Amino acid sequence: MSRPQYNKAVRLRLAPVVIGLGAVMALTGCSAGQDADTSEVNAAVFGDNAQAGSMAVRDAVLAFPGGEAHYPKGSSAPMDVVLINKANAVDRLIGASSPYAKSVRITGDTTIPGGTRLHSNGESPKRQQSTSATRQPTSAAEQPQQTGPVQHPQVNIALVGLTQTIRPGTVVPVTLRFRQAGEITVHVPIGPSPESRPEHGSPH
Repeated sequence: MSRPQYNKAVRLRLAPVVIGLGAVMALTGCSAGQDADTSEVNAAVFGDNAQAGSMAVRDAVLAFPGGEAHYPKGSSAPMDVVLINKANAVDRLIGASSPYAKSVRITGDTTIPGGTRLHSNGESPKRQQSTSATRQPTSAAEQPQQTGPVQHPQVNIALVGLTQTIRPGTVVPVTLRFRQAGEITVHVPIGPSPESRPEHGSPH
């Protein structure tokens, strides 16, 4: 075989390899772009939301614990949550339960008039020291039509007798029972610390 014929044969054999490498690089670039998009979309969000009928449960968290930043087994964990009654009729929180606690204690006025919201403030020592205010629903669409007075924080919900240690990152299922709306289960994480984080570069 002459040299020109040999060179042509080599080029023909290498052409599919070059095309294949180009395709692999293109696919790798596409997947990297998808991963980048996904990482931007999936942001960490505190507080679980759920709804049954006209009753909405919003921003459900366990109040950030003091001390060693966890709830030891056997202790109580107060819950911070907003209950929104979007109906015209009155509803009432009549009970709650969790597989992570021996019982759930509810104190205060549990009546939720139509078109109002009821806020349970976590009662951890750190939360009591911080300034407490009624948290509004997370978006304008969550605002119920006001047919009565806005309920001030007057109900307290706490998991009593935890069956295991609860640390940040643990998600605790809690089922709330309403007279009209029925049962609503939320998966409750520990909320963020009420203490402000130090600015970047500031001394510790």
